[in-house]
Amino acid sequence: MFDELTMRVVRDDNTRRVSVYLRSDGKYEYAEEVISEWDDSPPSWVGQPPSGIFASAKDAMAEARQTIEWMRYPSKANDRPTDVGKPLRSWRPIGVAEHALLMHLLRQEFQGRTEILEQVKSIEVMRVGRWSLVLRSQGPRADVKDSDAPSPRPNDRIPVEGFYDDVIGETKRLARIAVLVRIALHVTDGKLSELEIYKENGKPILIDPYEIDLSRVHFY
Repeated sequence: MFDELTMRVVRDDNTRRVSVYLRSDGKYEYAEEVISEWDDSPPSWVGQPPSGIFASAKDAMAEARQTIEWMRYPSKANDRPTDVGKPLRSWRPIGVAEHALLMHLLRQEFQGRTEILEQVKSIEVMRVGRWSLVLRSQGPRADVKDSDAPSPRPNDRIPVEGFYDDVIGETKRLARIAVLVRIALHVTDGKLSELEIYKENGKPILIDPYEIDLSRVHFY
């Protein structure tokens, strides 16, 4: 069992990550994780055995950069086909963490929320890219309005949109510009259609949106 997450590097294709953890004894260790996906279940991170013990987080990450191939040769890792399959393209029940994130967004009051909550009772999902979900469900159509900027898609509305600052550990204490992950709930022709998740600067997401402490997800 790991303790406090202090640093993380994610491969550009979002299929592998290396995390550095502060142990209860004040030392540090790192572990590599690979995304795994199976039919009828949401993707999950599968961890490799943890490293040795280090005096500092920087020492642990430096060792990882020397021993893990895709960190040692990042350009080669990005050029070659990934060893992790593309997200599966099949409908499945919504996962527990996915449902929790969706329901967190639906805490906000908005026009059509009652009908959307009815749709959620029968919802199925399909991953698009690494993070976003295409949605389908039964239930009454919802008359919703855009919460902020209008959706660019035809017959589409974004009744609620959340965001969080994608930062880990020591970086949180530095004066800096926030790096936001945006979570937009799309409703097309009155039906739930997509949970769109993306990072504003286009870089890999460090904190998995389905692992984030939901108290860190705020609303526009």
